[in-house]
Amino acid sequence: MIPPIFNRIFISIMVVIYIMGFLIPVIIIKKKGKDPHGTHEGSSILTRFSSISIGLWFLYLILFIMFGDMISGFLNIPIFNSDIIIIIGMHLMSVSFIFELLGTLYLGYNFRIELPKEDIKLITSGIYRIMRNPIVFGVYLLILGSFFMIPTIINMLLFIINLITFNSKVNDEEKFLLKAFGEEYMHYKMKVGRYFPLLKKSI
Repeated sequence: MIPPIFNRIFISIMVVIYIMGFLIPVIIIKKKGKDPHGTHEGSSILTRFSSISIGLWFLYLILFIMFGDMISGFLNIPIFNSDIIIIIGMHLMSVSFIFELLGTLYLGYNFRIELPKEDIKLITSGIYRIMRNPIVFGVYLLILGSFFMIPTIINMLLFIINLITFNSKVNDEEKFLLKAFGEEYMHYKMKVGRYFPLLKKSI
């Protein structure tokens, strides 16, 4: 049986990596004199809720780190309570950062939290050759992995909510890119899947 303290230590490490992976590109882009945040203009209500939904998930992890037994025991889903499920969760969370890292690196100075206000380039190289949204896909894996490690109804709801809000965010970004790059983006969209290489167009 994996000791509960090990789960809390692992989650703590993941939280630190997540914060650094978010802050470092933001700082670099700011130093370049660009706006890393972007704008909400043109975003749907669901998309605007994505910052809140990821924040709630982040808060839930902090509470787990501080009050592990109480958080993991409240509204727990017993069927997921096994070492194998926990190990799967650890692997999902770890792999998620590969997608996050590669997605951010290849975007470079084009990285934005929301829709960009300045002109950007359409990136189709590197990991963007096989999926259009590796960063959001990484977010999905990260939160799903946390659910396997903290299998509660609350964490399951947080995963579903983030799945909905971030998919809305992707929809808005793709509408922006279609407007900004026209046929070039449409051609790219027809060739590369949203999250999975073999599923094209809007999938």
